[in-house]
Amino acid sequence: MIVLCLALALQQPSDSLTLSDALERARRQRGIVASAAAGVAGARAAARTAGAIPNPTISYSHTESTPVNHFLMDQPFDWLIRRGPDRAAGRAGVARAVADSAGAVTSLLHEVRVAFYRARAARLAESLVGAQASLADSVAGIAAARLRAGDISQLEQEQAALEAHRARQTESAARETARAAEADLARALGWEGPAPGAAGALDEGLDRIPGDSLEGAELPAVRAAVADSTAAAAQARSARLARVPLPTLQSGAEWGDDAQPGALAVIGISLPFPLWNHGGGAAAAAKARAEQTAALTREARLDAVRQIRQARIHLEESAARARDDRDALAPAAAALRARTVRAYQAGETGILPVLDALRTERDVLLTTLRDQLTYQEALADWYALAGRSE
Repeated sequence: MIVLCLALALQQPSDSLTLSDALERARRQRGIVASAAAGVAGARAAARTAGAIPNPTISYSHTESTPVNHFLMDQPFDWLIRRGPDRAAGRAGVARAVADSAGAVTSLLHEVRVAFYRARAARLAESLVGAQASLADSVAGIAAARLRAGDISQLEQEQAALEAHRARQTESAARETARAAEADLARALGWEGPAPGAAGALDEGLDRIPGDSLEGAELPAVRAAVADSTAAAAQARSARLARVPLPTLQSGAEWGDDAQPGALAVIGISLPFPLWNHGGGAAAAAKARAEQTAALTREARLDAVRQIRQARIHLEESAARARDDRDALAPAAAALRARTVRAYQAGETGILPVLDALRTERDVLLTTLRDQLTYQEALADWYALAGRSE
């Protein structure tokens, strides 16, 4: 009976949702993807303005003294030596935005994958517990028949009926968990109404776990830290070069003097004089930020190595447990329960071994589902570190 119920539960209904469909819908519907793209576009716009040639300043004045008209244009040149570092910092900002965008998208796909398999596991658990409740009802019916035949005591029949009632309570709790998990899935997909049920095998990919290795530099967090360090180093160079005074070119014309017909050309320069401030404080602060981000980048690389190792260990060990549950423990528990129920029906054993076998099988099967879900979550963590969906 339990095998039949599980087989029916594993069949894909017409309004079900596969994992591929769920991931694709999340990419289309969730605002995180659009927000990440906007962040990259904003960083690219900022990079275009970094190191841009400043516009000249134009002024006109009219005075009572001759010449009465003055037209001047000031063009600074201090940007010349800072343009290269400023543009490098802008490019690093784009790299940071791209890393953040990749991290946001992979986090979204991780959220969807985990919500999908949690919803699937919850529905499978509901079906399994429901099949167990039906089996407990059957055992209670057998106990009632044996009581009428005078084979067992009323106490034994009441124990069987109590177990059937407890199984129905457990089924209600499993149904509540499944409905809540599907609400979480709908939120992850950006689905305003109830989302279709998740469909697919919970042990998908269990026998062929990814064998690829990851490098710490591939992780979005490390890429973002490297970009921050690059930008801070470029900004430190820019602040250091900004201490060099460069002139501002002045050009224009003056006219309106009756004694001097025509316009007089005006050409000159102005040079900042570092009397009160030499720019040392700003340069020192920028240098400190560069050293700090470089140190944080080293920490990010160490964290990446640890995360990769821990994720790989979790993936391999959770897969081993899930395979052992599926291939050994679950079949053994089902066989033990079947033999115990047959023995009870034949009057060869009491009710307590039957109840114990029912509870053991229920615990083993639920543990199998939990371990398979743990494997899927570990796989989602691995894909999120790799920055891909599968």
